[in-house]
Amino acid sequence: MGGHMTTTGITDTGKRSKLDAFGAFLGSIVYRRRKLFNRSLESPPLREAVPATKLEVDSLDPGRWHEVKSAGPAGEFTAAYLVHRWVGPDRPSLIYIHGSGEHPRDFSRSADNSFRRITEKQFDVDANLVLIMAPFHETTQGAYIDALGDLRNYVGMLATAASLVDSLAKRLRDAGAPAVFGAGFSLGAWVLNLHRAFYSTGIDRYVPICAGTKPDRIFVDSVYKGMVAPAARAQHEHLKEILDFESEFTANKTDDCSPMLFRYDNLVDIGVHLPSYSGMQVEVIDKGHFAGQQAIAEMRAHILRATGLSAGTPS
Repeated sequence: MGGHMTTTGITDTGKRSKLDAFGAFLGSIVYRRRKLFNRSLESPPLREAVPATKLEVDSLDPGRWHEVKSAGPAGEFTAAYLVHRWVGPDRPSLIYIHGSGEHPRDFSRSADNSFRRITEKQFDVDANLVLIMAPFHETTQGAYIDALGDLRNYVGMLATAASLVDSLAKRLRDAGAPAVFGAGFSLGAWVLNLHRAFYSTGIDRYVPICAGTKPDRIFVDSVYKGMVAPAARAQHEHLKEILDFESEFTANKTDDCSPMLFRYDNLVDIGVHLPSYSGMQVEVIDKGHFAGQQAIAEMRAHILRATGLSAGTPS
C-alpha cells in the first residue's frame, strides 16, 4: 500500500522549506503573548491518557454534527463528528481527522478545511465519509492556541480524538461496515498513530499524513519551537516522557499503515519521524509543511490508493 519511499536528500537541510520557517516565525509574533504550554506542564502521559479516555457514540444520522463528551486522566473534553456522506450500513467507511487549527465546521471556499478540499471533487467513493472535530476547534485559532497553554489540554485533545476514532469505528462495524479506514493530516495523523499504538484494532488501514510518533520534537527542535514557552522548551525530557509513543507504535507489527511524509518539512522533520515507520511503505513528496498542506491532489490520491477506494467526480 502506498509508494516506496526514496532516501535521497531526506536530511538535506539546505532544501528545507523557507516558507515553513516564515510561517512559524509569523505565528510566534502573532501569538507572542499566548505561547504553548506557558501556563502548565502538568499532564498525564499519552500512554496513560489515550487508552483510559472514554466517550460514547450513538447516532450515525448524516448531515448534522454530533457532540460527544469525553472523560479520562487528562480531564473532560468536548469533540464532535459529522456523518458527511452515508451510502449504506453495509458499505466501507472512511473516518477523517483534520489538521491543527483547521475549521472543520466551515465548508466555505475560504475556510481552512482539508476534508472539504480533499473530498469536494474526484472523491465520489462508494463509502461512508465521517469527519471528526477534535476539541478546541469549534471557534477561533486564537482560542485554540490559548487552550494549549496547558499541556494537559494538548494531551486530552489527542486522547479524546483517538477515543472518538475508536468509538466510531466500533459503531460503524456494528452497523454492518465491512471495512473502516482512517485518514488524517497533521494533528489528525498524530491521532491515527495514537489509535494504532494504543487501540490497535478497528481500523483496517491507517493513512497518517504528516506526522510520526514523537510530537515532543515538534515543540523542542523544529521551527515551530518559537510558538512554545521557553520554560517548556527547556524541559525536553519531561515533554518526551509525556508525549513520545514510538515504542508502543512500533510494537504493532500489523501491515495496516500507509504513511505520507513531506521531504522538506521543517515542522515534522522526516529525519526524526521516518524511523517510526520502519518496514512500511512510506509515500514521500517533495514539499515542505505548508506547501504540502496545499498538495491536495497528492493527498487525495494517496488516501484512495492506500484504502483501495476508487473515485470519480461527484455529480
